[in-house]
Amino acid sequence: MKKKIMCLGLCLLFVTCPLVLIGCNEKPSLQSNISEITKLYFQGSSGEAHGSISVGQREEPYKMDGIHNKLYDFSLVVIDFGKIIDEEEIVTSLTINDSEQDFTMYYNPLNNAFMADIGYSLNEDDIVRVMFEDITIDFSLVSDSFQVSWEQALDKATENIDAKSFYEDGVFKGECYLKVLTERDDNFEDLFWVFTVVGENGEVKNIVISIENGEILANQ
Repeated sequence: MKKKIMCLGLCLLFVTCPLVLIGCNEKPSLQSNISEITKLYFQGSSGEAHGSISVGQREEPYKMDGIHNKLYDFSLVVIDFGKIIDEEEIVTSLTINDSEQDFTMYYNPLNNAFMADIGYSLNEDDIVRVMFEDITIDFSLVSDSFQVSWEQALDKATENIDAKSFYEDGVFKGECYLKVLTERDDNFEDLFWVFTVVGENGEVKNIVISIENGEILANQ
């Protein structure tokens, strides 16, 4: 009888082992397949104009296709100038600390804003200003006041998102993004962490996390 029980136990162990391995490896697989991660976040405004700068690393080429590529440093400037600008691209003045340069920004119809990558990661103590026509936006770091850091948000997201459907024969088939989500309501703006998983098959899942207490606000 003892031999039968032992044999049954071993059979169950071998049957359930692949599931256990997937569960144990899920978090490392997600975190090792990051295609974009924001570590610093700046904001600025001037009248009706408002903007942000997300700083971190992202893949190149940048394409949400479920395939993870090599990461490079970036600082993405996004500005809604609060008025109609009938141009596909504009040349602004970008000042970082004491260095000023022309900075070409490109229109994105998805958010009605202009955007461009500085091409490297800003430091948290950098002083950034963008000028265009009569608009001057001074940016300041706001992520230093987040109660939940990007590391904590990443851990929280990968521990709680249901990513089982992104695995095929125990192999993760997708890529992940950790960004700061902006939600505007009139002149009030809330910020959240959003972690997105994109599968090679086109499946997408998101989990939204509070920057204040780590509460999961959406998981779908």
